[in-house]
Amino acid sequence: MMRSSDMENRIRFSVLMSVYHKDTAENVEKSINSLLSQTLLPDQIVIVIDGEIPQELSSLIDRFAKAHEIIDVCPLAKCGGLGAALCKGISQCRYDWVARMDSDDISLPDRFEKQIEYLAENRDIDVLGGQIAEYDENMEHFLCTREVPSDHSDIVKKIKYRNPMNHVTVMYKKDMVIRSGSYRECPFFEDYYLWCRMIKQGCRFGNLDSVLVNVRTGEDMYRRRGGKAYNAAIIEFQKKAREAGVINGFEYYRNLMIRLLVSSMPNSVRGHFYLKRLRSKTGE
Repeated sequence: MMRSSDMENRIRFSVLMSVYHKDTAENVEKSINSLLSQTLLPDQIVIVIDGEIPQELSSLIDRFAKAHEIIDVCPLAKCGGLGAALCKGISQCRYDWVARMDSDDISLPDRFEKQIEYLAENRDIDVLGGQIAEYDENMEHFLCTREVPSDHSDIVKKIKYRNPMNHVTVMYKKDMVIRSGSYRECPFFEDYYLWCRMIKQGCRFGNLDSVLVNVRTGEDMYRRRGGKAYNAAIIEFQKKAREAGVINGFEYYRNLMIRLLVSSMPNSVRGHFYLKRLRSKTGE
């Protein structure tokens, strides 16, 4: 735990979350409660409402906002997608550091304390993430961990073929995100595209070795990682990564071949591939 003197001088930060019509009130409630139960509370929580949402979810968010003054709600007239919602949300964040949080995941109680302590001792870092534990849709059965490299040099190497950051775990400097162009339209890969541009801007990245967030995955996630729309998104993102100078021509075609092969697998086979080949079972 932080000493009282450290608390007074600590880094202040906002949390950025986006909700939309497919989110359930039950999952969102658990997600927000995991933020309000932290050993180190955020100074602001920005909840972007991306278009119309069910009345039950709207009422839940209103109750949270009335009960907790650190919660600010940012409603958008229509659903514009995650990239647009987060871009708008960043503009509403009051502090230099912003932590990302998804609306159906659970932050471990000491997540922010660990990250803020690390950032206070490593002032050169612009983006700091960590590991995630993946569970089924009901958060009842542990499936695997998604491990990402901790050192900046290893992150730069990995970004050429896989996303080296777990988006839901990151904290980043608001001004560096904006300087790099913020979130842009890039379905399924909004965060990955942002990391590419930030690395080209000279930003320094890091990941803690600790699991910071429990994430819902399961069949629905594997289903979204296939189909014509996802294939089109893969091609578009790889073009953007090549244009950004993160990958070369060889890496572009290699990535397309591998990713399109995986996305073309039957859903059950693709799920098995994710669990056995793209994840670590450490901690099961």
